[in-house]
Amino acid sequence: MVSPAFPGMFFAFAGMALLVFVSVSPPAWDQVNFLDARAGGQHTVFGVLGECIVGGACSTRNVGYDLMLNGATNANINPTGLHNLTYILILHPIAGFFGLLALIMGIIGVVGASRFSTILMSIFSFIAAVLTLIVFVIDMVLWNLVKKRINDAGYSAVLGNANWLTIGAFGAFALATCTSLCGACGRFATGRSAGEKY
Repeated sequence: MVSPAFPGMFFAFAGMALLVFVSVSPPAWDQVNFLDARAGGQHTVFGVLGECIVGGACSTRNVGYDLMLNGATNANINPTGLHNLTYILILHPIAGFFGLLALIMGIIGVVGASRFSTILMSIFSFIAAVLTLIVFVIDMVLWNLVKKRINDAGYSAVLGNANWLTIGAFGAFALATCTSLCGACGRFATGRSAGEKY
């Protein structure tokens, strides 16, 4: 019989994995990004901790960073308000950490047939879901404002795949919360000889 904690554990793993991909966005990996901009022959991508010129140099890793459009001469995309929003991007890995805690509790719930661990998994999944939803809303505000400024200056910018991975992670954590809460009400058996734990 499949453990009642298994569905929650699966969705917690899915949400955590998606946020791992988001968290290693530029300057670590330019294939996952929040905004993809082109100006003056330069292709710039923006991530959680910095930005990169595709095929070129990257900024240093910082919590909160200056938004610079390489190759642009007349685009002001780094006013104080937008710069300050980049500090909040650190919520992506923080939410991923709570997803990891939910996954660990889920593994204990499955392997150890523990109702308490399944309840903790639902709590950590809920915290991860709330943090992910908050940071997704901030992503949409920040990157749409930056995109508009770039496009208004006559350059090109489109939203990147990290935004959609973030909303996918929110969905996974929401499902993990629901399924682990339902699973906590299920039967936890450790084997025929050991009987059932309630």
